[in-house]
Amino acid sequence: MNKDIKNGYYLSAYVEIDQLGNIYRFAHRHDQSIALWKVQENKVELIHYWELERLSGVKKHQYCFYDKNQFYDLMNHLLGPFGLSTDDIIEVWGTPELGDSESYMSLGRYPDFSYHTMCHLSSCLFMDTNIYHKEKILGFSVDGGSDIVSDTEAYKRFPFVGCLTDYKNGQFALESVCSPAILWDYMSSHFTMREGSLMALASASKSTAYYEMEDILLNSNIKVEENVYNKILELIEFVDNLTQEDEGVKFNYFDPRFSEHENRISMVMKIIEEMSKHIMEHNIEFFIEKYGIDTKEVYLAVAGGFALNCPCNTHLMNKYQFKGFIAPPCVSDSGMALGIGLYVFYDRMNGEFDFALQDAYWGDKNDPSKFQKEDYSQFIKSVSEFDPKQAAMDIIEHPIVWIENGAEIGPRALGSRSLLGDPRKMETKDVLNHIKKRQWWRPVAPIVIKDKISEWFEDELESPFMLHASKIREDKDKEVIAIVHEDRTARLQSIDKNTRQKKIYQVMESFNEITGVPIICNTSLNDKGEPIINNIDQAINFALRKNIPIMYIDGKRFELMNHQSYDKKFPLKRNISLKMWKDKDEYEQLVKKFNPNELSVRALFYYIHLKINDIDLLQDKRECKKLEIKSMMYFNGLSPFSKAELSRLFNDNMYYKQLEEEFNA
Repeated sequence: MNKDIKNGYYLSAYVEIDQLGNIYRFAHRHDQSIALWKVQENKVELIHYWELERLSGVKKHQYCFYDKNQFYDLMNHLLGPFGLSTDDIIEVWGTPELGDSESYMSLGRYPDFSYHTMCHLSSCLFMDTNIYHKEKILGFSVDGGSDIVSDTEAYKRFPFVGCLTDYKNGQFALESVCSPAILWDYMSSHFTMREGSLMALASASKSTAYYEMEDILLNSNIKVEENVYNKILELIEFVDNLTQEDEGVKFNYFDPRFSEHENRISMVMKIIEEMSKHIMEHNIEFFIEKYGIDTKEVYLAVAGGFALNCPCNTHLMNKYQFKGFIAPPCVSDSGMALGIGLYVFYDRMNGEFDFALQDAYWGDKNDPSKFQKEDYSQFIKSVSEFDPKQAAMDIIEHPIVWIENGAEIGPRALGSRSLLGDPRKMETKDVLNHIKKRQWWRPVAPIVIKDKISEWFEDELESPFMLHASKIREDKDKEVIAIVHEDRTARLQSIDKNTRQKKIYQVMESFNEITGVPIICNTSLNDKGEPIINNIDQAINFALRKNIPIMYIDGKRFELMNHQSYDKKFPLKRNISLKMWKDKDEYEQLVKKFNPNELSVRALFYYIHLKINDIDLLQDKRECKKLEIKSMMYFNGLSPFSKAELSRLFNDNMYYKQLEEEFNA
């Protein structure tokens, strides 16, 4: 074992500490997370994983801590149930204010690549060190770009990386690569829709533009070449200008089930999806040509936000016939705390450590002692013990709320905080989309018994973390109509009898025995704009507001009643807040203290975005005027991609409106 890593507990924290950022609700880092680790000799164990959005209720959680004391206060609260405090933590990695950055960042080892991208890469490469030590892996970190909280010169380094590893032969080759995520970030901002919705709409509508897109290969450096912008803008302009007169010539037709605007988005995103696949093919072909690899002997590993693109993951696996697929459930920035920790262990233990992230269930568990059932006595008709056959019958009758074990980590429900339904009826999809206030065309994902995948899907890929979109066999699609996309694919999660989710597996077996279908609908347990639900009280609030009759909580069956008498109209507030003020007066005092010269939100964002970290500068009126001018020059000089991505952030009223809502709540 490397002497730099002692036996004991460690934290990796993908958070941000900034007083001004806390006051104005600005942060570089989104999807912030914290991981608790235990080391015993060369064995590394993940003890718990906190995604801060689950605790704050703020989706994607892009907030700063006011100072390190606020962070440590929260950590002492979170560590308490484990019999630990921050005094028991040997080191904290990932955030400069919480430790010595040189001790964990290892920039000297790979100076050409940003710290952010190396952490993403580590989250997949070292997710199972048994595979890392014995097999060849081709790994990619492909997201929208790096943050500069720890690595202040990230903009000078390559933000996206590919890696070929062969531990037995001492190979660890890094290359800069292209990331399709930049295209999706731009489209998300341009159409004001999340990437997942854009992906769903691309496959939901039948409308298709006849447009020959030239190759888009993004420069691997952080500055995207101007011709890329021009090509994307030309594509959007082409689709925006289509009329009925162009039908059959420039596009097939407007799908009558959708608005014209939705049809146009779908046409554009179909092309962006194909270009994304081409970019990833280009990355893989580069490694094949340079290193002479046989992909059938190599595992494909991916991390970064683009790894959530299920159709592309499946396409690459099918085209290149990789030996296996590796990606954590938290492939986006929500997995950065995982990657930060694994990067430290790799660097300081010379790769000689044992670790395996075997499943996704590392979030908060329910504490029955804290659940006050009497608070809901008028709404609980009965509580009974678990019977898998009864649960299967409940699912057939109406979608149910399902909570089992620790919360899954990552953005997708994996049978721990889920809404479950019968896939054989289109009504199920309609009901689930109505419950979650989603567009009617949004698809519903399935959970599939692993041993039955080949009977129901053409692509026989295991998908424990819902990272593949496999094609349903043509003779089966009518039997599971609620989960079928327009292109006959479904974004599946596979599950087997070895799962920690024993009860949901038993329910699936019973459902299969009753219906002959080894599949159930599964969507995340949350309302529109809300992170996945974290505890029992939040789940009951959801079920009562949504008129859901049956809940299962760690095996107990709750039958609810009197839904109409429940007076709460919104999700429950969650249990942490990073505000450092009690009322408007206190907030205004903080604003005067830190922003006495009334810098605009745009200038403040520039100040925080570039990590200037000179509070005295904000007290100088002359320097503040310079900041205003510099911020205008900076934002005017941004690429069209970045302008679109940040445009909504620079509406000065947005943040004040958000604060006003918090004060009035």
